[in-house]
Amino acid sequence: MCTSVLYRNGKYSYFGRNLDLQYKLGNDVTVCPRNYVLKFRHLEDMPVHSAIVGMALTGYGYPLFFEGVNEYGVGAASLNFPNYGQYNTELEEGKKNVTSFELIPYLLSSCRNLDDVRKELAEINLVADDFNEKVKSVPLHWICCDKKGSIVVERTATGLHVYENDLNVLANAPEYPAQAVNFANYLNLTAEYPENRIVPHLDVPFYSSGMGSDGLPGGLDSMSRFVRAAFMMNNSKAKETDAATLNQFFRIMQTVEQIDGANHEKDGFYEITNYTAGANLDTMDFYWTTYDNQQINAIHTKDLDLDQSELIIYPVGHEQNINWVR
Repeated sequence: MCTSVLYRNGKYSYFGRNLDLQYKLGNDVTVCPRNYVLKFRHLEDMPVHSAIVGMALTGYGYPLFFEGVNEYGVGAASLNFPNYGQYNTELEEGKKNVTSFELIPYLLSSCRNLDDVRKELAEINLVADDFNEKVKSVPLHWICCDKKGSIVVERTATGLHVYENDLNVLANAPEYPAQAVNFANYLNLTAEYPENRIVPHLDVPFYSSGMGSDGLPGGLDSMSRFVRAAFMMNNSKAKETDAATLNQFFRIMQTVEQIDGANHEKDGFYEITNYTAGANLDTMDFYWTTYDNQQINAIHTKDLDLDQSELIIYPVGHEQNINWVR
């Protein structure tokens, strides 16, 4: 399971996600330069395109992106969508037939804003090809964004749906409209000091701060994480600086992290937050932490040679890096 947000703080916008799984993946921070040839199953190869940065599996000769941001500040992330996601098993003439694992690089290769993403999605037929014999097609849905806002993309048994995402949050199942309706159950929650509305003429002692958030769901299920992330992000206060916005982004993501041992899956494994990753949509700077190393790592993506034709890969380390003070 996973959680993704678009966090906006004044002129600063950060987009990213937690990737939650029962096991560690061999993912790398991956920069896809403009002249790396993007190959597609049912479309022509794309030899020139926008530069992309994100987390990806790269050991199979093609970047399998979990999320990414391009040089124009457009972002996309795929999240697990079990029991709901359903792709077309047939190619559709007159449509752009794109596989689930190609959708992120396809959209980020050319879109310069969210309107471009909407136009591309109107022409796409999302098909169910496996990545390879080992990596099978899995049900996913997507959050796509620019600095102004985000949308949710879901392919279900009833077709491809695009929803405006005013909350700028996405978790997992159920479908986004159900998540949004459930959020309405918590509209009474507040970050403000509580007010005695029942018996305002009585002096009732408040035993704790934070009582306005009493009832905020604390579970690790997707609906709880959706509500919690939306509450935290939309009540967030941070100085309008890049450093403060970056720090607050990671703080928000920590509120929906999963720790080892707290979520025992039916396969016998425990789901954990493998990594948290985020990008500044203006600068394309990319940041990440892992479960075993909470120190923020980063690259200045635009300082790299983005005109080369080979992937630029940074292996993700998992050893804890402690700043010992002497």
